[in-house]
Amino acid sequence: MLEPYFNSIPTAVQIGRCGYVCPCRAPRCAGKRARIVLRNLDAAGRPVRQIELCDRYAEVVIARERTRGLEILDRRDWR
Repeated sequence: MLEPYFNSIPTAVQIGRCGYVCPCRAPRCAGKRARIVLRNLDAAGRPVRQIELCDRYAEVVIARERTRGLEILDRRDWR
């Protein structure tokens, strides 16, 4: 019997604005409101993981993912 192979290795990071009220998910963030949603996407463009972050921690994560060689898709200006 054939079994599906799900390659869940992220190849890109999509940046978007958070359209709902949510706290920042960074471990040491002092209760700030999340304004950015980061989605890790696989090779087919499917979301693998999503995290809501404040602006400060989002920039840290974006810089880290850029050094790992992931493609950055900035969709902050989309509505």
